[in-house]
Amino acid sequence: MPDLQIRLIEIPALIALAKMSVDDLIQGMENQSLRDTRPKLHEGMERRFAIDLEGDFLEWMDEWRRDLGDGTLMGEIREAHNRKMMSAEEACRVISTLTEWASIGDWAAWEGRVLLYIEPHLDDPLEDAEELYRSHVWNTALERIGLMNQDSYLESVSLDWMQRREALGETMDPAKDPLILPTMQAHQRAADGLSKIAHVVKRRMDIHALIGREWLEANRWGQGEWNLQKILINGWPED
Repeated sequence: MPDLQIRLIEIPALIALAKMSVDDLIQGMENQSLRDTRPKLHEGMERRFAIDLEGDFLEWMDEWRRDLGDGTLMGEIREAHNRKMMSAEEACRVISTLTEWASIGDWAAWEGRVLLYIEPHLDDPLEDAEELYRSHVWNTALERIGLMNQDSYLESVSLDWMQRREALGETMDPAKDPLILPTMQAHQRAADGLSKIAHVVKRRMDIHALIGREWLEANRWGQGEWNLQKILINGWPED
């Protein structure tokens, strides 16, 4: 699986879910009546299916329902965490599921490739992959990519990739390396998705790009005030 993932979260939809009562959420996931609350999928993007997320949510509830009261989901998991009945990782796991429910589209790529897509649009080179999970890096990259025409951005990614190959002494002749064209096409598809994300984030104030790793603990997903553990403890950044 790709390392870095982005979920385009529709903030009002996420907060509305978290403010529902525990029992209403359980019932809605069980009878599939909450599917209409999912925001519309952004054209050209993908996300996890509702049936899979319903299963994840109900599986989590099977384990933790006895430790929750009858209030709102966010209030109850925060109380359980404050009383040390539930770890931050477990509490954030259900929040993470809701972020997937409220996503209008997901994007993923290998960290090494993400460097190729965003580093030319930063003020300084990134020292290592860990810097890909800094809020200021993405604030800058998405802002600048969102200002670019999509075709211009895709062209810039291809040119930068070719220049990097040539600097390493690698051939650009497809006859000598049959992987050149498939690799370039993969870069174009990934860059196209990232361009879509940047333009959506720039155009819509109700959207947040939540960034993490596929294998990362749920409480470590997100940066700055949008880190899921900070939300668990401090509440929504908009509050």
